[in-house]
Amino acid sequence: MHDARIPIVFQRHNHQLRTLMVDNQPWLVAHDFARLIGALRPYRMVRLVDPHQRRAVVLLHASGNSEEVLAISEAGAYRLLYRFNHPEHRCISRWLSEEVLPTLYDRYRDPDATPLRARMTWTNQQVNVLKWQGDLWIARRDLPVFLAAHDHPALSDEPSRMRMR
Repeated sequence: MHDARIPIVFQRHNHQLRTLMVDNQPWLVAHDFARLIGALRPYRMVRLVDPHQRRAVVLLHASGNSEEVLAISEAGAYRLLYRFNHPEHRCISRWLSEEVLPTLYDRYRDPDATPLRARMTWTNQQVNVLKWQGDLWIARRDLPVFLAAHDHPALSDEPSRMRMR
């Protein structure tokens, strides 16, 4: 089955939480999450999130079998934690945000999506830049050096904001 995904399983207090990434977004198996937060009717909990915060996904198990389950998005999970207010949910929220979600993002991170440091030469000046998302980004502290070199009258024949005054 080409739509099947292999879940990443986390354990917390003898409860498993199966997670996966779909379109670069983390999703949690709804039934596992319901058991984790102690919901009395896990099958009804999914109706409490917005339609865009739930979806059916197919999980591929190590045995080769597949299983269709309902999953909730990251926003849906936090919404349910807020809805079912309990003192333990603060710890679960922290566990999600500090361990589960960063692990998911790091595991599926596109190496081309991370910023790369570089040095750019501009009119005999070295400027630190970041190459990210197809653009060059200049730090605010380096911008005056960049603009001063660009606006120097001897360096350009184009109109300059310094010469317009």
